[in-house]
Amino acid sequence: IADLASRCKESGADVIEINIQQHYDLPETMEFAVNAVQKATGRRLCLSTHNPEALEAGLKACTQPPIVNYLSIDEQRLEKMLPMIAKHEAEAVLLLAEAPELPDAEEMLKKAAVLVGAANESGISNERLLIDIGLFHVTADTGQRHLLEVMEFLGAMPEAFDPPVRSTCWIGNASAGAPRRLRRQINAALLAMLAGAGLSSVFVDALDRETMRAVRLIRVFRNEVIYSDGEIE
Repeated sequence: IADLASRCKESGADVIEINIQQHYDLPETMEFAVNAVQKATGRRLCLSTHNPEALEAGLKACTQPPIVNYLSIDEQRLEKMLPMIAKHEAEAVLLLAEAPELPDAEEMLKKAAVLVGAANESGISNERLLIDIGLFHVTADTGQRHLLEVMEFLGAMPEAFDPPVRSTCWIGNASAGAPRRLRRQINAALLAMLAGAGLSSVFVDALDRETMRAVRLIRVFRNEVIYSDGEIE
């Protein structure tokens, strides 16, 4: 775990995600992983878990406030997790859509307003929130159509929230179902398009050179870093 986390850091990851949602979603697993990754990298962490007890263990083990991924419109989940996130001054990812749901831009704005409002009521300010736009497979025409709604939603976000709320997504979700030889190109092209539409941040495979090259180029185009051939290579 320490070796993998170190390689992600060296590749340019700003935040390292610890995801135990699918397997071993237990407090002791989260605590072990947090300690291992923190010691190896010193990077800020993102904690992904369905288990409130595992989240609490992770929050207590973090040496700097992490990002919690994710919260959705699930009353029980919100009631259990929002107070913990607020107490530990963490940030939270608010997910707008889960398969097979395909909300349009208007529905996305309504869900975002509900989730942001619930977080605010728990003491979590807009500055500590990220909205996950919820990408679907572009290999299906429903996923392609949903991208149009996502673009409209991203365009509406600056006017919808004051102070502003950041956006994020799992870029790899869009290319799921495509042949492996094509997934890098799909991810990189879509990432560039979403960044141009205002996407703030993204979950990526930090060890994928093509995707990380796209990330570095986007930062150059936004004048966040100085261009150099070596950085792009």
